[in-house]
Amino acid sequence: MINVPIVPIDLTIIIVSYASLTDLQRCLPSILRQQVSFRFQLVIVDNHGQDGVAPFVKRDYPDIMLLSNPANTGYAGGNNLGLRHSEGQWVLFLNPDTELHTGVLQQLFQTAQAHPRALINPKLVNSDMVTINACGNQMQYTGITTCRGLNKPSSTYTGLTAVPLLSGAALLAPTAIVRELGGFDETYFMYFEDADLSLRARLQGFLLLCDQEAVITHFYRLGMNPNKFYYLERNRLLTLRKVLSQRTWQQLIPALLLTELLTWGFALRGLAYLKSRFRTYRWLWHHRRSIGQQHLALQQTRQITDTQLMAGATLSIPFEQLVPPPISQFARAVLSPLYRILKPRQIVTD
Repeated sequence: MINVPIVPIDLTIIIVSYASLTDLQRCLPSILRQQVSFRFQLVIVDNHGQDGVAPFVKRDYPDIMLLSNPANTGYAGGNNLGLRHSEGQWVLFLNPDTELHTGVLQQLFQTAQAHPRALINPKLVNSDMVTINACGNQMQYTGITTCRGLNKPSSTYTGLTAVPLLSGAALLAPTAIVRELGGFDETYFMYFEDADLSLRARLQGFLLLCDQEAVITHFYRLGMNPNKFYYLERNRLLTLRKVLSQRTWQQLIPALLLTELLTWGFALRGLAYLKSRFRTYRWLWHHRRSIGQQHLALQQTRQITDTQLMAGATLSIPFEQLVPPPISQFARAVLSPLYRILKPRQIVTD
């Protein structure tokens, strides 16, 4: 009997699908035509089950591991299911609405090997291929997150750089580190779970990097609806309450109230948005004890201070990503001085 050596898997790529058949028909070929010097595993988590993804994968890609999620557990739950089946030393969480450029997997893997304690984003570009979708994410100090470099020329973002937050659209990390962090917080369901994972990773002393030589197209356009508004706002406040110390949280209250006024103003666009605001506060109140327990657990294990954690946060909200001019210009001119006055002393902003 001949013993065949088992070749270890270096990288697991996890894609969570929800009504993503058309996206996968574009994404999967771009992965499989990559020329790499390592072995990778592809895992697709089907969060829907009724959109034709399962028969498509079984027929056209029988070697891909297909996991049928019995319930739609969102981005966080779907990725955690894939993580439990991951065999690679590294894991790449990848959105289905992406297309990999030539050489991107090899570039990311080499960067990961050179920085074994880092979580890494590639450069995400828009469908025009010449402007940025995200080179990591950034956060205003009251928790409003936006895409770093959005719609700026792609050519101006090069090299390897540390970033405050990572985008979940394409996130590469050592599998052991993600498991040590507990994966994504499934409480979030969708939106802001990448910011939460990023901040929890930084609390534990891990590095966040963007390799701007590795390029992936992200076919995504910013948009808003009442349900998204609810999850974004709920999860923003949940994250800040979890990761910041009690002292910083209390000092942040005046600035948080200003941001609450702004989000209430945004909610005036319709009754459904107003209901989302009340839904946010109701959820946070009902879960206040479990949030307090998560906060306590994180504070007991953190490796850095709030000053270090919030380094790189922006002073003003990038209104140009949220509302059109001249409203964005007016809002920045009026509100930036207020945010400067209300900023807690230990938060160092850019």
